[in-house]
Amino acid sequence: MKTIAAAKNGVPWRGGLFAAVLVATTACSIEVVNPGRVQEEFLGEVEAQEAIVAGIGRAVAEAHNYVGYTGAAVTREVHPSGSTGSFGIQPEWQNGELDYETVNTHWNLSQRARWWGDDGIAKITETGAEEQALLAEAYLWAGYANRLLGENFCMAVIDGGGAQDRSIYYSRAIERFSQAASLGSGDMSMAAVAARASVKAFMGDWTGAVADAATVPDGFVWNLPYFATEGDATRNRIQFASQNEPYKAHTVKFTKYEDYGMSEDNPNGDPRIPFRITDETGDAAVQCCGQVPWWPQTKYEDSGSDIPLSKGTEMRLIEAEAMLQAGDWQGAMGKINALRMAAGVEPAMATSAVEAWTALKRERGIVLWLEGRRLGDFYRWNRDNTPGGLHALETASGSQFEGSHLVQQDLCFPIARSEVDTNPNVGGPTG
Repeated sequence: MKTIAAAKNGVPWRGGLFAAVLVATTACSIEVVNPGRVQEEFLGEVEAQEAIVAGIGRAVAEAHNYVGYTGAAVTREVHPSGSTGSFGIQPEWQNGELDYETVNTHWNLSQRARWWGDDGIAKITETGAEEQALLAEAYLWAGYANRLLGENFCMAVIDGGGAQDRSIYYSRAIERFSQAASLGSGDMSMAAVAARASVKAFMGDWTGAVADAATVPDGFVWNLPYFATEGDATRNRIQFASQNEPYKAHTVKFTKYEDYGMSEDNPNGDPRIPFRITDETGDAAVQCCGQVPWWPQTKYEDSGSDIPLSKGTEMRLIEAEAMLQAGDWQGAMGKINALRMAAGVEPAMATSAVEAWTALKRERGIVLWLEGRRLGDFYRWNRDNTPGGLHALETASGSQFEGSHLVQQDLCFPIARSEVDTNPNVGGPTG
């Protein structure tokens, strides 16, 4: 295995198996040596720190791949259009059900990313960081791992313990983002502050969320890097499942975006929801509808397309939502429409707080489309009983054959069967 290097977000990213790569560097040699798996003791060497941090980031990317894709199906950011296998949408997820038997990969990869983050930070701290920026990056990826769990999973389990409220992930994410913001600089520090703002919003700490969001400019973006390689862990799974090489597993057809987004037939649509209309159907018949028209997303152009994790446009929507929480729906609409004007689309209209909440929920769906965030939004809005509605095509219609084709709509991933079977402190299926 050779090291894959690319400059993304201004930070070197080197892919490889965590705890499996050592890079031999001397004053006169740049040879990359792959001895296979190495003994634990060697991970305590300063020279291993860059590989450790890269491994944490890669683990977050792989977990995000699965959680974000399946969450997109359940929230109808995309509609299933074919295969149910390796890169498809299983029948349960097509129906909106996140059953503990079907989410083992999502659970295992997400927990692995969390554990690698904490273990890597401990190893770097014990050894002494060669570069403070490396330790800051480790904290940043560990924070994103905990945010992924907190936004998407029903309950928390930490290292073989019992089931706890998912809020433990929020506090863990805040701690790690705060460390990254303090130790890092430039874009890395700003990414940590933006991510912390998103978690504070999820927790209902609107004062703290707005304070953090205010420091992030509109044009800021921090991406999760992916690469157009053969490995599932390094390529953008949402894109790969829709690029017809060979998969045509999901479509924009039958989603709320089909009449709204930008396509060849709708050049005046919203450019933030780009897709292509074809005369083809998906790669297999779908339970609900038989052969489904295949209209692939084009937000991610190839399997090496990065996925945004934090960006300034989300910060403006956090500020808008805080205004709604405070009763200033006119101010919130001003924030929303500033984003829409910048995107070159017509302003949204509202004549009441309820309509403004509906506009906010719609706009977050547009700004964060296919970024792995919609399921968390649905959960917290339901939890907090917020005003405003969602589009009929992104909520459960109760039937495979009508409306959204969602029989139900689970709003979080349960503790997986793999955890239930191996952890005596988890008594049974918990969702």
